[in-house]
This record gives sequence, structure tokens and C-alpha cells, in this order.
Amino acid sequence: MDSGISITAEKLVEVTTKYASKISVKDEEIERLVGISMRNIAKTSVQRVSFWLVEERGNLLYCKLCNKGPFTKKGLYLHLLRLHKDEIKALIEDELKHEIKAIL
Repeated sequence: MDSGISITAEKLVEVTTKYASKISVKDEEIERLVGISMRNIAKTSVQRVSFWLVEERGNLLYCKLCNKGPFTKKGLYLHLLRLHKDEIKALIEDELKHEIKAIL
């Protein structure tokens, strides 16, 4: 079960960084990555994790993981992907496990 969650988390890292960076993400994009049956679980996990990644002060975006910033939307997206990819994947894995346990 963990390997499947790990693979799913890896797929969702980019979507999570987009969501955290206030870049629009369509439900179809998530559905294409994880399938229709996992779409709602994945979307909930992405939203919860992205909340812990970014702080918004005024109209400026800051990284909560390392307190760097301010960033533009694209700058924050690139920062998160380049520097915090593994941390974000771990957070998504934990959130997915929590969501799946809640269902079972």
C-alpha cells in the first residue's frame, strides 16, 4: 500500500506547488494524474498540504518551509519544486494516508 501512496504523492507534487502558488489547477488535471476514483481524496490532500507551504502577507507570497520570499506566483512555484520537492512529497504521502484511513 505504501508504494502506491508514494507513487501517487510523486504525481501530485507539481499540482500541489501550483495550488500553493495560487496558479489555477483544474479538477481534470488532478483526475488525469490519479484517476476519477481518487480525484476527491487527492484534491483534498493537495489543498491541505498547500496551506502549509505558503504564507501570504499583503499581496506577497512567502515560503513557510524556509521563510524565504517575497515571491511572484511563478517564482514561488519554481522555488517549491526545486528546493522542497522531497518535503512536499512526504507531506502529501502523510495526508493521503490520513485520508485513506478516514475512509476505511
